[in-house]
Amino acid sequence: MGVQGPGDSVRKILRRPIPSHPLAVPPQPGTFGVWQVRRVRDAPIGYVLSRSEGGDTVYHCYAQGRDAAGGRPWLRTMSSLNSAVAWMVQHEGELSHLTSTLQPEPEEWPI
Repeated sequence: MGVQGPGDSVRKILRRPIPSHPLAVPPQPGTFGVWQVRRVRDAPIGYVLSRSEGGDTVYHCYAQGRDAAGGRPWLRTMSSLNSAVAWMVQHEGELSHLTSTLQPEPEEWPI
């Protein structure tokens, strides 16, 4: 044990592998920490956004589309990208129904 220097936290972050999943792709080249979950390019299921909370990374699941207030509906928070994608795929039917009630996504980015 000892005192951590200012570079220790940065080294821990940089050594972490970048999470990936075959059904989760960055919505635009060069984006990091955001994935669009889809089996088929033209029919995305939703989005996963990673955030640091309390020193841990969590993965928030969002629906594909915008509600009446213009926001993307939050669905669930998971502890890994794999868990988030698996949950979204398991609930694809329900999410498809929800998406049909939402406004389409705007063309601009970011999330």
